[in-house]
Amino acid sequence: MVELTLKLRKELTGIISIIAVSVLLFVALAWCDHFFYRIFSQEIFLTWHIFLELSSIVMSFAIFAVTFYTFEESNRLRSVIIACTSLAVSLLDLFHTLSYKGMPVFLTESSAEKATAFWILARLTMSCGMLASSLVSYDRKVKSREELWVLATVACSIFLLMVVNYRIDHLPPLFIEGKGLTPLKIYLEYLGIFFHLVTAVLFFVAYIKGDCKDKGYTLIVKGLVFSVFSGMAFTQYTNVYDTYNFLGHVYKIIAYYLFFRALFVQNVQKPYQELRAAESQLSIYVNNLEHLVDQRTAEITAANQSLMKNLEYARNILLALLPNTFPNVKGIEFAARYMPCEKVGGDFYNIFKLDDERVGILIGDVAGHGVSAAMINVFINQNINFKKEYDDGRQKVFTPRGVLMNCYHTYNEMPFPDEVYVVMLYGIYNTVTRKFTYASAGMNTNPLVIKADGQVEVLQADGFPICKFAPHFKPSYKSRTVHLEPGDSLVFYTDGLIEIDSTQPELFSQDKLVEFVKGLKDASAQEICDELIDAYHVLLGDKKMLDDVTVVVVKVCKDDI
Repeated sequence: MVELTLKLRKELTGIISIIAVSVLLFVALAWCDHFFYRIFSQEIFLTWHIFLELSSIVMSFAIFAVTFYTFEESNRLRSVIIACTSLAVSLLDLFHTLSYKGMPVFLTESSAEKATAFWILARLTMSCGMLASSLVSYDRKVKSREELWVLATVACSIFLLMVVNYRIDHLPPLFIEGKGLTPLKIYLEYLGIFFHLVTAVLFFVAYIKGDCKDKGYTLIVKGLVFSVFSGMAFTQYTNVYDTYNFLGHVYKIIAYYLFFRALFVQNVQKPYQELRAAESQLSIYVNNLEHLVDQRTAEITAANQSLMKNLEYARNILLALLPNTFPNVKGIEFAARYMPCEKVGGDFYNIFKLDDERVGILIGDVAGHGVSAAMINVFINQNINFKKEYDDGRQKVFTPRGVLMNCYHTYNEMPFPDEVYVVMLYGIYNTVTRKFTYASAGMNTNPLVIKADGQVEVLQADGFPICKFAPHFKPSYKSRTVHLEPGDSLVFYTDGLIEIDSTQPELFSQDKLVEFVKGLKDASAQEICDELIDAYHVLLGDKKMLDDVTVVVVKVCKDDI
């Protein structure tokens, strides 16, 4: 009994602390309104607004998913009410986000009036739904098809979407541009606040009656408290980009996180908690565990050593697939550097003669790195076709777009995982016309042309990646052509070169890379490669490589006539 009282006191203290801190925050804002209040720029506010709203939408939908898919086993009426409420709120919040002032056109022109209407509908739906769930007994069952509840919820959400977008003139105004909130909007916010307070009391009473066993109740109560202060913030703003509006969204995301913890995380964790309890009971029977662990550790160590040895073999095989020499073509220099992030990597490149006039140049990157990327790497090298040779000695050189299209279809015939994909760029350099014709399959870096005069041209590289998507989409790869003059250099690289530090994405961005290579106009192909790799190592310092790095350089010599 004493333990229950202490637990109840602890939870009640937490709720009171949340209320006290939130009240103090509001009082501080009111007293120092001239200092704290500001209107944010549209770009900054929209960025945060989209992030906060999408986070709450994801959590709402997660609550819907877990309660909906457990309904078949529990048949609890409360579960289906919470599921439908969460689904409706996630849809209405999505409509609110897309309709917010400053966003692109969503069915009709986005505006503060539309966004406010969706906001109020979502808040009233949440408050009424949560109140209804608190009034229903936890053990009350209902026998019906859950799909019908979902269809009804979606239909109502779509109906509200149509009304707000195309009949908003028939609705009473909630926000007037230049004036602020209307009394009706404020009253509706207070109505939602009232519902949240009643719901919080009912859930807290349920927590007490349940002998303080289900922590999910207190998390819901705390979420409702934050929802109350969120509603209060949304009665104060005068501009949709101001401090109170932002504060309301912050309160809202905290509330949704607590709901998420209560209705999703807690339910998901329960089976694992029960499993851990069973394991603790079994542990008393495991007296030789230490000896068993030592034995298994020795086996794992031996297996790991064998694995590392096999990885070293795989590394040597992968390196053997890369060219160790380049074609001897008059007036052209070639150079390349390759550094895998792990023992084996997913980057690949190749330079080869197609005929007396044309040279093929290939560079690519398999998503991720390690063994799986290396295996896809091998597949690409073995199955990509650049030309066709006939029995009579004739040959047909495929265009860059044709090579990528054929590779796409071949890849989709293989049983690769759907999440694995490849980006690559293939081009053909004509030594007579000095034209480089290329096509990109989603290459996420842009090749650079270092002109003889020091100017740098950034080539366009887009297109659809090589992935398992053929049943749904047929890409159309586009061939592009660039003319090279004597002294010009083509620089190809994978994204590992410029993705050095995830916390500092601008450390070696494409713009900085362009500025860096401007000083290499008179350097040879090998010198350009070495300078880029040296710069990479200097910026990397003692940090760990994030991705494989590949650099390929093709330079047209100045004496090429």
